[in-house]
Amino acid sequence: MAYATQSDLVPLRMTVKDLTEMTDDDNTGEINAAVVLAALEEASGRVDSYCRARYRTPLQTSNDVVGLTLDIAVYLLFSRRRETNMGETVKDRFDQAIAFLKDISNVRASLDQPVGETPQTSRGGPEISRKDRDLRFSDRNLEGFV
Repeated sequence: MAYATQSDLVPLRMTVKDLTEMTDDDNTGEINAAVVLAALEEASGRVDSYCRARYRTPLQTSNDVVGLTLDIAVYLLFSRRRETNMGETVKDRFDQAIAFLKDISNVRASLDQPVGETPQTSRGGPEISRKDRDLRFSDRNLEGFV
């Protein structure tokens, strides 16, 4: 689930012309909505990856969540075009978004999410079943793989 939409991207972070240039792989002169959606979903996934230790994901939509998603998505879109100079602003906003997400993950910053939400936690390492224990590599069961 993407936290932002194409209609958030255009007025808040990019022009229609820039978005068209970043997504129009077939030279149709149109914005490729599928490419935009993929960038927004990837950016949303990155936001979730930093926040899931403290907040229940998917997060509730807020200005902070949308802004972080947009800054990451713009960077991802510009990264698709190696020949295009992304500019310092795009890189700086991406770096600031990632730094803020790291601070959230390390409990040095907070997100505008409801208080009292139960974060997702891990129960420790991987669990190994009895069946998996019997599948250890040995000379006998690797015979013939040389």
